[in-house]
Amino acid sequence: MLLAPLRRQAAWQPLFRSPLFERSLAWISERASEAREGIHELGELGWFVNVHGYTTQARELCTWENHPATIDLQYLIEGVEGIDLTDRATLGQPTLYKVDSDTEKFAPHEGPVTSLVLVLGDLVIFVPGEAHRPKIAVGAPCLLRKLVVKLPVALLG
Repeated sequence: MLLAPLRRQAAWQPLFRSPLFERSLAWISERASEAREGIHELGELGWFVNVHGYTTQARELCTWENHPATIDLQYLIEGVEGIDLTDRATLGQPTLYKVDSDTEKFAPHEGPVTSLVLVLGDLVIFVPGEAHRPKIAVGAPCLLRKLVVKLPVALLG
């Protein structure tokens, strides 16, 4: 997992030399603020940006998810969002798997977690095995707008 302001790319970009990462980050930098909601294909099967919005909610209403075959690059365009993070192995067996979105869903988890707060311009990257619980309200619920680049691990070779 990586959490960093997008504007500080010089501090963390050397970690990611993949051309697909570079092209994903370029898309975010150039288009995020004006991107229309929906799916934006990026040129390879399964590699796309999903621009969407929702209202955050109480932590106990949010669900755990993991993506076993894709990396999530999440970028917050507007709003504030809490996201919890834990090792997927601590969650037991998934209660549901959605093939179309490569999403495992899990029952509530009471163990230790790492909590993040994303603010305008933050980028967080989740790799397979890093289960996360998004949509958490920080203080009062708020409307947010974010994008998620879905990058299939298989494309990285």
